[in-house]
Amino acid sequence: MDNPPVEKRFIFNGAAVALAAHIRRPNDLFIRAVAPTALPVTGGLAEVQASGQNFHEIISFESASSRTLGDFADIHSAAGFTNGNHGQNELSTHTFVESSVDGLKIDVPLDTGKGRRVFAVKQLHVRLESASDRRNPIAFRSLETTFTEVSVDGVPLKVNTVADVFSQHETKAKLVQRYEKDGDFRKRYGNLFFPTGGPTGRNEIPNSKGMIYGTVVTGLEWQGKRPDKTDVIGTNRLKIEGLGTLYFGEIFIEENYRRVTLIRFQLGSSYGGDMSACEAQGNGSTWPPQFSDL
Repeated sequence: MDNPPVEKRFIFNGAAVALAAHIRRPNDLFIRAVAPTALPVTGGLAEVQASGQNFHEIISFESASSRTLGDFADIHSAAGFTNGNHGQNELSTHTFVESSVDGLKIDVPLDTGKGRRVFAVKQLHVRLESASDRRNPIAFRSLETTFTEVSVDGVPLKVNTVADVFSQHETKAKLVQRYEKDGDFRKRYGNLFFPTGGPTGRNEIPNSKGMIYGTVVTGLEWQGKRPDKTDVIGTNRLKIEGLGTLYFGEIFIEENYRRVTLIRFQLGSSYGGDMSACEAQGNGSTWPPQFSDL
């Protein structure tokens, strides 16, 4: 008996979460993921909205949401493959992933018992769009990031971003090639990509086994007198004594995969633990594969 023809498919993948944390001291507790969404293998739409919450008078937010959508670009032609011939569908696809947090506040008492450290953001929003023509690597053609009214102890902090750099280099291959061949690009944006501690070739973009770790943030600027006992480290890191260390706009890149986290917290004070706010990730793949990863 002849083997049946191979069924052609696109394996959708995308996820977002607005907020999550694991406090490890003085007590061990999870703050369950707020407004999480994820795509099933067949694509579709997932949307979640969450009203404001206050966790132990330390972490609070006013509202949060996430949305994940994966579908074929030509929905009318896609309908034509619903008559028992799904496996012949080779249509292009697109995926949209986004999350938002409004009114986020981290309010931590000092170990001395006198005073508090307060980090606040009016709005965080990330949106990641990707597309596949089913023949080439996935193109992450749009990345949007928003940091609105960030402050520490009431002092405004400006977060400068260049998300468009990653939109313009929508595949890993394009980003790698631009970095290697363009000295002006390396000079201007080289500090967005973090060294891994391992060996890299001359003019090679920092990576670990092909994974690139970087940031969409070019710098953090105080819009007033710098709060006491705070340090800006590098382009995207902020250390606040009595609260912990914050990392802004982190991005991980592999072929067919990108993950963005607008703020990651390492709480290191009277409370210790880890937290992230406003994350989006996207990828996907064809079956059977029609190209090789770079």
